[in-house]
Amino acid sequence: MGSDLLTIKHLNLYSREGSHLVKDVSLSIGHGETLGIVGESGSGKTLTLKAIIGLLPTGIRETCEEKKIEGKCAMIFQSPLTSLDPLYPVFRQLVDVVEYRQGVSRPEAQKIAEGWLQKLSLPEDLAEEDRYPGELSGGQCQRVLIALALATKPDVLLCDEPTTALDVTVQKQVIDLLKDLQKELGFAMIFVTHNLAVASQLCERLAVMRHGEIIEEGRKADVLKHPAHAYTKELVDSVLSVPEVD
Repeated sequence: MGSDLLTIKHLNLYSREGSHLVKDVSLSIGHGETLGIVGESGSGKTLTLKAIIGLLPTGIRETCEEKKIEGKCAMIFQSPLTSLDPLYPVFRQLVDVVEYRQGVSRPEAQKIAEGWLQKLSLPEDLAEEDRYPGELSGGQCQRVLIALALATKPDVLLCDEPTTALDVTVQKQVIDLLKDLQKELGFAMIFVTHNLAVASQLCERLAVMRHGEIIEEGRKADVLKHPAHAYTKELVDSVLSVPEVD
């Protein structure tokens, strides 16, 4: 794998009132690796990602012994409809991102953006008949967010529960799409979710987070088959299986 692309050592986050929100979190990820951070709502998963990319809410205080990111970092946010500007046509936004982040001409940016439409199975007529986010489905909007993030050519992709708001069939499509794009483009990925089943489909390593702390981390097979912490065992036991039908 080579050297780590991302290294975080002893990250702590505090609220304006002094509450300890994220406690002594350390993690690392190398080229092509996928790390899943799993935990219930409010466990500090999203704040950890926002600290990595530098988008912490106002009033949050951060201390960190080391934060090293080799290359570029991009993030896919949780809710596509609230993450996309409702007054900004989606194809024009994609072209703007390509033009600015890749430093190419406007006509070249449009060609590259059209390629992303095809790669992510988005309507190709968006290039001629652009539409607003509210005119697309939730799955299509999530694919637009993926295109916007990957159009920056990131070395590390941060995913903040990007499948939570989608129905199960679209969830699988997005997960398979991220797998395929990672194989093709080689970026490292940190995938945050409260759904252990989703994380286990996508990630090689899992970190379980509770009350702002990472309480267990390891290879996916080890964490799922031999959970060391009682909370991890609860998460594993809570995954529903399809019942056998006579």
